[in-house]
Amino acid sequence: MDAVKVYDTDAHVEESEETFASLKADEHAPRVVAGERRAFWLIEGRTFPRLTGKGVHTFGSPHLRRDAGHVDPERRARVESQELSDPRARLADMDHEGIDVSVVFPTMFLAWPLADNPALVRGMCRAYNDWIAAKCAASGGRIRWVATMPLPDVEGAVAEIEHAAKAGACGVMTLGTAGQMKLDDRRLDPFYAAAQSHALPICVHVGWSYPPISELYDNVYEAMITPFVLPIFMGFSSMLIGGVLERFPRLQVGFFEAGVEWVPYWLDRMERFYKQPPGGSKKSDLPARNPREYVREGRVYFSCELDEARISMVVDAIGDDCILYSSDLPHAHRVFDAIALFRARKDIPEGTKAKILGNGARFFA
Repeated sequence: MDAVKVYDTDAHVEESEETFASLKADEHAPRVVAGERRAFWLIEGRTFPRLTGKGVHTFGSPHLRRDAGHVDPERRARVESQELSDPRARLADMDHEGIDVSVVFPTMFLAWPLADNPALVRGMCRAYNDWIAAKCAASGGRIRWVATMPLPDVEGAVAEIEHAAKAGACGVMTLGTAGQMKLDDRRLDPFYAAAQSHALPICVHVGWSYPPISELYDNVYEAMITPFVLPIFMGFSSMLIGGVLERFPRLQVGFFEAGVEWVPYWLDRMERFYKQPPGGSKKSDLPARNPREYVREGRVYFSCELDEARISMVVDAIGDDCILYSSDLPHAHRVFDAIALFRARKDIPEGTKAKILGNGARFFA
């Protein structure tokens, strides 16, 4: 395969107390408390992640053990790389994997809500975005970042887009719902308008965003299977059916960390009921165009895990221009040495491999 600049579109940082140091005067701001086997965030009197009871979820942030140079055996990464306390440690991990450029998402913001006070949520987003901007600035352009947003606080999110664009963000993150709002809710239009005006793509990431679903589960394993991922499918349907891409014709949107094998099935189902609307449907219920057309026109992208067995099948269904490589560095459940394994695969054409590894440069142009 010809040399290609490898663009990782979905890595993560595992936040530390340094992330929110600017909020230390607020008694309700995130702070780390030690548990029996791990550390937790304490925010407004509640601890995160929630490992027991209804609404369980889990994530690696914060770390209980933070001694310099410690290598987490599950993540195979030094704490300095996980927390980006030293960007050089992350660059070393990227070099080991063969990654040229990596785009970083948050970790703890994959759970919603983290706080009830809108002012605190705005402050947490601003603190995170300023902190990650400074860390990425020390990477020589190799580590980029997407901004976290205080949605469903639309006014706060618009202000944060303006701030993040000036600070160098390459995209803005939302989960599959904006709290209990679908992503096609017209109240979100100022948010999309601001992102479009700054040419920042919308990055829809998996996460526990919809409490009525999340609260059904009290098993961490099952919580990772269903309520963590289901909102991104909801977000995909909402964006394509609800007119967001019609109202904002220059907006790009990507869907991250759900893999790519679900896409043909979801599109087939959407197309089936577009062509044969169910009884009782009104014309206003349907998207302006066949949902498949939005993918074909090149503004909708999907990240993939490089070990997914049916990548070639997906390419046959939607093409290879819209599939992105994501590493999930430094999380423990990522695919280790993924690029080397991907390059060795015989079931995927070399040209398709090159596109998947390099398409991120177009999405995050």
